[in-house]
Amino acid sequence: MKISSSFKVGLLTLLALVILLGVVLRVKGRAFSSASRTEVQFKDVNGMRPGAGVQMMGLRVGQVEEITPVINGENSYVKVKFVITEPNIKIPKASIFSIQQTGLIGELFLEITPPKTRTVYIPMVNKNILYKDDPVQMMLDDKYYDVGQIKNIEVVSKAVVPYNLKDNIKTNYAYKVDYIINLPGLIVPEFLKGKAIKTGNTYKLRISTLDDVTLPYPKQTSPYTIIEPMRIADFMDWQYRAAESLTETNRKINDILSDQVIAELKLSVKNINALTGQTSVTMGKLNNLLDSSRGDIDQLMIMMDKATTDFNQLSYNLNSIIGDPKFKTTIYSTADSVDKLSQNLNKLFGNEEQAEQMASDFREIAHNVNEISGYVNSLTKDDQLKNDINRAVSSVNTAMTDISTTLNAVNALTPEKKTELQTIIEDTRVTTCNLRKFSEKLNKRFLLWRLMF
Repeated sequence: MKISSSFKVGLLTLLALVILLGVVLRVKGRAFSSASRTEVQFKDVNGMRPGAGVQMMGLRVGQVEEITPVINGENSYVKVKFVITEPNIKIPKASIFSIQQTGLIGELFLEITPPKTRTVYIPMVNKNILYKDDPVQMMLDDKYYDVGQIKNIEVVSKAVVPYNLKDNIKTNYAYKVDYIINLPGLIVPEFLKGKAIKTGNTYKLRISTLDDVTLPYPKQTSPYTIIEPMRIADFMDWQYRAAESLTETNRKINDILSDQVIAELKLSVKNINALTGQTSVTMGKLNNLLDSSRGDIDQLMIMMDKATTDFNQLSYNLNSIIGDPKFKTTIYSTADSVDKLSQNLNKLFGNEEQAEQMASDFREIAHNVNEISGYVNSLTKDDQLKNDINRAVSSVNTAMTDISTTLNAVNALTPEKKTELQTIIEDTRVTTCNLRKFSEKLNKRFLLWRLMF
């Protein structure tokens, strides 16, 4: 069958119209795809036009079809509709949408960034156990919300924990928890801290900022996180504000650091340098003094050590004397004898002062004898000498007991007999006084001899 020229012309015309229609749709931003259209809202698209590309992780996966401004006062926005032309491409929940630019003056495109995996290290405590797919919790406003999900968890040594996070790990091992943020609109800082908590029978990873600042709950209805583009004008305005703040700061610093303040600071630095030099000289002299006096210091330490040893020996001797049961019994017996003797003297003497004097003499004698006994016991380890001293003290006690018994018998005599004995007792009192003086001198000699040796 022969094809006519009219049919060929018509076919070519139809083909040209199809190609023209495709080019027009391509230029206007409509793609030939049966995939569903997705709509996001921006406050500003920064000059992006229909037909701009849609990229995910650096790969072109779709195309922007429509950009429509919606004017509604302060709530105005720009509606951006796009289509994914590549098969088997799904946009994860809470993915970040931003308008990017290829180079400094290149074309604008819509960038889709899936939620990235974040990592946090927490101390490894047996009671705090986390598992894959456990929820991630965070304080937003004044309430805790589930904002993510754990993707992986493993036990690592503290040595592999980053240096700036090691202070938070007190155990030898730590949990390395990988998680994602899947709450749309939530933008968190790069570095966070976390801990494992238990609510009911469920363990959760609770994260927070390093300075415990509470973030606001996102106020958007889109299932994605929208990052508004930054215009050059906005950037320059922020730079101008930063420069203005820096200028104000410099002005205040200049006001504070006046010429007088700078002069005083210079003088202070000069004085500090002089003081530091004097301190260095003083420390040098001190070191020389210590070096030259080292022999004297060593000798002093030896003497102190010897004095400590002597004091310990003295304490031991005193404890030995005080702990001797026989010596204690002797002391108590002496005191009891002196007490009885004093009572009998009070009955015998009509003059209370004479009786008191004689009783005092007896007490001093006993006291001196006991001290002499203590000196001897502390100066010697001879058991025979100690026994002799104890027998001497016992003899004094026996003598005082006999005197008390005799005085009891004297108190029972008639007044005539008491008068005859008065002279004898007076002589006895004088003898006792002399004996007291002798015991005191003997006691002092023993003390002097003990101090010398």
